[in-house]
Amino acid sequence: MTAISLHRNLGKLVLFSLLLLGSSAAMAQRIALKTNALYWATLSPNIDGEFRLSRHVTLDLGVAGNFSTTVKDNTFKFQQVSPEVRYWFSRPMARHFVGLTGFAANYNFKFNDTKYDGDALAAGLTYGFDWVLSRRCNLETTVGAGMLKYRCFDYPVDGVKPLSPNKDKTIFAPLKLGVSFSYLLF
Repeated sequence: MTAISLHRNLGKLVLFSLLLLGSSAAMAQRIALKTNALYWATLSPNIDGEFRLSRHVTLDLGVAGNFSTTVKDNTFKFQQVSPEVRYWFSRPMARHFVGLTGFAANYNFKFNDTKYDGDALAAGLTYGFDWVLSRRCNLETTVGAGMLKYRCFDYPVDGVKPLSPNKDKTIFAPLKLGVSFSYLLF
């Protein structure tokens, strides 16, 4: 799968996620919109929608991206879709939860004199805590780790891009870190 085909598949996944968001919203008793402050610290816009599926289970669907950030001559671009199913020990969107998370991402980085252009898929477990601040506002912290498969074109800035990805690895890695602000719609 090339970076172009992953980009097309990522677009389809975003569309599917939005359709799923719309269909589950009709069934959900509680819906929250969230944004992760740690992503904003890297100038990466992001939004999540969380939907109650049952008494203890929610579905969190998030999208994030950064379309061009340059810091000290290094560039950083990515697009990501991240679904997560959560089990809440109390009631949904309050206190402790564990989750099964994943993401699909497409990225293009330039660090020093090297370019990295590729894609990544991941799946793992998360733990989090949601503080209820008011009737409609929450503060959520999340951490997660799991398996990450990435492949990329790794080449010098002045060099020629290889014909096929020259790095392909599967590793255990941190997958999620968040401090999110939530607004409960219903």
